[in-house]
Amino acid sequence: MIDLSYKANLFPSSSSTLQEYVIFVLIKTNKMRIFFSLFILLALVGCDSSSPKLEASIDDVKNGTNVYLTQLGPENIPIPLDTTQVQNNSFEFDLKKSNQDINLIQIEGVNGNMIFINDANQIKIEADKSNLRNSKIEAGEHNQLLKDYLDMITSYAEERDFIKNEHQQALQTKDEIAVLDYRLDIEAIEEESKEATLEFIKTNTHSIVGMMALSDVMNSKSIPLNQMKSIYEEYDGEVKDTPLGRAMGQNIAKIGATDLGAEAPKFSGPTPDGDNLSLDDAKGKVTLIDFWASWCRPCRVENPNIVSIYNDYKDKGFTVVGVSLDKPNRKDAWLKAIEDDNLDWNHISNLKHWQEPIAQKYGVRAIPAAFLIDENGIIIGKDLRGNDLREKVREVLGN
Repeated sequence: MIDLSYKANLFPSSSSTLQEYVIFVLIKTNKMRIFFSLFILLALVGCDSSSPKLEASIDDVKNGTNVYLTQLGPENIPIPLDTTQVQNNSFEFDLKKSNQDINLIQIEGVNGNMIFINDANQIKIEADKSNLRNSKIEAGEHNQLLKDYLDMITSYAEERDFIKNEHQQALQTKDEIAVLDYRLDIEAIEEESKEATLEFIKTNTHSIVGMMALSDVMNSKSIPLNQMKSIYEEYDGEVKDTPLGRAMGQNIAKIGATDLGAEAPKFSGPTPDGDNLSLDDAKGKVTLIDFWASWCRPCRVENPNIVSIYNDYKDKGFTVVGVSLDKPNRKDAWLKAIEDDNLDWNHISNLKHWQEPIAQKYGVRAIPAAFLIDENGIIIGKDLRGNDLREKVREVLGN
C-alpha cells in the first residue's frame, strides 16, 4: 500500500516553480512516490489551464438572486448551461473551455441580458444593473471585438435615427429642399454603415464576432449572395465549426438553391381547408411564392400591391402561393388576414412560425420574402415589390 500521508506537505510554498516542486518531490519521496506525485502535480497544472472562470460584480442585487448562464445555439435558441446566485454583490461561474462560444447572462428581476464570448481563462465582468448591455467585460480579444462591433452599429443607428427624425420634421413643414437633403443623408449613412460592416467582417475572419456581423448582413439582405458565399469561405475552420458558423453555412447552402436561374425547391403543405397542396399543382405561367404572416406589418402593407397585380394578370396565367409563417394555434389569425386582405389565391402553412419547413427549405430568415418562378419552375425574380413586381410580371406575360 502506498502511504499518501505526505501529500499535505508536498508543495513547499505557493510561489514555488514547477522545477522547485519536482526537486522537492525528489528529495522527499522514493521512486514510486516520485512518479505518483509528479502525476498528481501535472494533473493539477493541466486542470488549472483548462478550467475558465467567470467572476462578476453587481450592485444593489439581493443575496440569493438567481443568475442564469446560457449558450446561444443553432437558430439563436439559448441552451441553458448553469445557474448560480448573487452573494455579497458578486457571482461566478465555472466555464468549460470552448471554441468561441457565444454566451448570455440573465439575472432574476433585472431587465435585459449581457452577451460575452467564452474566450479567456479569466473573464471578469462589472455588471450594470440599469442596463446589462452596458456591463464592462474584461476578457480576451473576441470580447473586445464584440464591444467594437456593437459600438459601431449603435453609433450608425443613432446617427440614422437622428437624420430620419429631421427628415420627418422637414416633411411636416413641407420643406422640399430639406426633405431631399435628408433623404440623401440617410442613403449616405446607410451606405457608410454597410461598407464599415463589410470591412469589419472581412478583417475578422478568425473571430466569431465577424461571423455574427456576417449573419446580420445576411438578415438585412444588403449584399449579393455570391459575395456572401465568398466571404463565408474565407473564415477560419474553427469559426465555421461553431453553432453559428454551422448554421450560417447551412443557410447559405439553402439560399444557394434559390439563386436566380435555379429550379425552385419543390414543396407541399396544408391549406386552410386541411388539404395538401403542392407547388406543382398550384403553378401557373408565372407564380409568386410569397412568404408572409398575419403578424408581419410590412407583409400586410405589401398585400394590396400583390392583390392589384394578381387581379390584373390572373387571367393571363399569373398566380400566387402564399406561405404563412403564422404561429402554432394561430390559424384563426391566418384565416382572418387572408379574408381581410382579400388574398384570393392558394395558401399553405404548417403554422410553425420560424420553424416553417418550406421557409427553411428556401432559406427564408426574414419576411416578407418572395420568389417569382416561370412555368418551368425556374426562379426569375426575388423579393420584388410594388411596381418592380408588376413590371417583371408584365415583361413575362405581356400587357
